[in-house]
Amino acid sequence: MKQIVLIPMAMLVFLVIGCAQKGATIKGNLLNAEGETVLLEHLSSKAVTPIDSAEVGSNGEFKLNAGEITEPGFYRLKINENNFVILLLSEGEHAEISGNALDFYQSYEIEGSEGSTKLRYLDQKLRGDYIKTDSLRQVFQAYQQQGHPRLDSIAQAIDVVFQEMQEEKRQFVLAFIKENPNSLATLSAVQSLNPAQDMEAFEDVADKLSVTMPESDYVKQFKTQLVDLRSKQQSAGRTEIGAVAPEMVLKTPEGETIKLSDFKGKVTMIDFWASWCKPCRMENPNVVKIYAKYKSKGFEIFGVSLDQSGDKWVEAIAQDGLTWKHGSELKFWESSFVPAYNLDGIPMTYLLDENGVIIAKGLRGEQLEQKLKEIFG
Repeated sequence: MKQIVLIPMAMLVFLVIGCAQKGATIKGNLLNAEGETVLLEHLSSKAVTPIDSAEVGSNGEFKLNAGEITEPGFYRLKINENNFVILLLSEGEHAEISGNALDFYQSYEIEGSEGSTKLRYLDQKLRGDYIKTDSLRQVFQAYQQQGHPRLDSIAQAIDVVFQEMQEEKRQFVLAFIKENPNSLATLSAVQSLNPAQDMEAFEDVADKLSVTMPESDYVKQFKTQLVDLRSKQQSAGRTEIGAVAPEMVLKTPEGETIKLSDFKGKVTMIDFWASWCKPCRMENPNVVKIYAKYKSKGFEIFGVSLDQSGDKWVEAIAQDGLTWKHGSELKFWESSFVPAYNLDGIPMTYLLDENGVIIAKGLRGEQLEQKLKEIFG
């Protein structure tokens, strides 16, 4: 005769609840997705792991099982490689998501997952900001293509609006981080900030999450990233205004050695550019005019290229009429001067006084000419 084991009701309830808390599920309803396969992937700090998949039914419904979740984590719910949303799931959550498969990211709504709701709010706001700034860029390009006679003043006006929008976005992100100190969503938020300006926010995110999620791989990876950011910030001090510009020893198009220190005694602009950089090439006519105007007064330019092809570099110099001195390592972004000058984009300029001290950065067009007027009178 089999022995019957009676489990106390309280224990049974505990077991059921305990099992349910670990698992997470996703129910969905998608328009225009009948027959499509949706895939759920776990995004760790090191790998992308498929978790579950399901076919969308004729009524647009599907269900996915995220399995056991021991700590909050990022997941990708995708229809294809270019059509997906990022979720932030925790144990015991039963998320419900809806949207239009034709524009999943823009249209989706989610309930039942606190982290995913916060992440969606953040992403939608940042995407809206991107659309606004991109429209400004398109407006400027339209004026540029028309050859508008007041292009410089238009550029300045657009830049003022752009800076205002950037500051508004910055304040939103800082407020989001402050309001959600224990959420991994702050890891996504802080990435849109400039560490040179808001290193305190990066430190704050790391400190708060280290207390609430000390074993999280995401937090550990972020702290490693933070070490690199601190290192870059320390090196950035070498290219701040008032510092002596780091030495560069490069090769000219003719194969001769040229050094930045060769330019001492003249007000010099280092112009970081490349033949493949369209904004650089579009700016070159302005630089040519300014060089012709101030060369006789003691102004010099050192064109430093991030090219890989020597032929294309030389061809661009000739096509754009760049009659100043040039140097390069022909190593693209692997060039030694990239970390030395903290370059994360080109065109980029550094203006040096006669002693090689940095007196301005990032000047172009009318701003550059105004600065040279101040210097040369």
